[in-house]
Amino acid sequence: MKIIYGGSFNPPTIAHYKIAKYLLKKYKDSEIIFMPTSSLYHKDELATDFHRLAMLELVAKELGDRASVSDFEIKLDGYYGTTYTLAHYPGSYFLLGADNLVYMNKWINYPNIIMQNKFLIVPRDNIDIMEILENDDFMSKYQENFTILEDCPKLNVSSSEYRKTKNKKLVLPKVRKYIEENNLY
Repeated sequence: MKIIYGGSFNPPTIAHYKIAKYLLKKYKDSEIIFMPTSSLYHKDELATDFHRLAMLELVAKELGDRASVSDFEIKLDGYYGTTYTLAHYPGSYFLLGADNLVYMNKWINYPNIIMQNKFLIVPRDNIDIMEILENDDFMSKYQENFTILEDCPKLNVSSSEYRKTKNKKLVLPKVRKYIEENNLY
């Protein structure tokens, strides 16, 4: 099972690491591919593609040989959306937090993205995932494409929190060292 773990990873936090570790343990035959979004995707305070890739490589190395980093989206000449990426990784599962599920109906190529793909949903911010799935006319028809990871560790950590506080407990020590050596954030 291939799991695409997308995000800006600006920087990758201890939560990203722990969620990936949980998935590798839960799905013994899984492989996680960290997929950082390109800097062409408009987001505030985004570190360069080079630095985000390098930090993710440190996280993947910590997780072992079933974790890797892809520069697929970074190499593109524009932002084409998750549908485009998943088309290049057929049969994979896309991991997303419940906070992103709330806005999924605004994604590029919605509703086809739901019909054509499988998703692993991480509970977040006390969002009622089943309510979202059941109350969306389209998502309710494709609930079998969503797997809710109820037993995933609840981690209230975000990249933006790290950027604001510089709390060293929010990132792996190797990532913190990289951030300090490269004067990021």
